[in-house]
Amino acid sequence: MTKRDPLSQAQKLEEKIKQMQNRQKHYIEKAQKEIGQYLMDTWDIEDIDQAKEVIDSLKGNAQQYFENESKDVQEKTEVLNENNG
Repeated sequence: MTKRDPLSQAQKLEEKIKQMQNRQKHYIEKAQKEIGQYLMDTWDIEDIDQAKEVIDSLKGNAQQYFENESKDVQEKTEVLNENNG
């Protein structure tokens, strides 16, 4: 059995990391595109600037919604931990 060169192994790892980062970037871009298309289709909007205006006007509502969701999840988790603890 031959001993592997540590520098060669490091280079291979670096290549794999870059490949995975590229895959991650691809999946993020794909998700963003799908979300954007869904919004445009659902709201029947054809103009990008109009879509941005609608999104900006709903930003506060969305932030509040996600804060409430986060609190609900946290409270449920605490109740479960108390019951199991």
